[in-house]
Amino acid sequence: MRVFASNLLLCTGLLFCAGVVSAEDATFRYYFELSPRSLDELDHLTRSLTSDLGASETHTPIVVVLHGREATAFVRKNYEQNKALVDRTALLDAHGVIEVKMCATWMRINGIEESDILPFIETVPYGPAEIERLREAGSEPAPRVQI
Repeated sequence: MRVFASNLLLCTGLLFCAGVVSAEDATFRYYFELSPRSLDELDHLTRSLTSDLGASETHTPIVVVLHGREATAFVRKNYEQNKALVDRTALLDAHGVIEVKMCATWMRINGIEESDILPFIETVPYGPAEIERLREAGSEPAPRVQI
């Protein structure tokens, strides 16, 4: 229980530390690179952020970059097996808490078309390059989630 409470505080801290931004501000403070992290970590993060959804104003979203096998959870044909996670992620994306990006190179290698992914997911040409772009823009990796 103590670990869960500290993780919840960490996730809440990420949300509140990100700061309030205007619609014109495209700078992100944190990114969450799903690969090599696990879906369990993303599940834990989305659960924590969803529980705090109504408690704050608009904040800079945490960018979630999908570019490994874990991205298959966000392919339409796998929706039913990942429904809870995908629905929470879509809700957080709709509220501007997170922004989800998927690597088009990974998609091409794995035979996934843009029409195969869910509509709230943005594609980027190459996931690792997107992470580097975020780093160069001053973003930091989201702290690891302890599960």
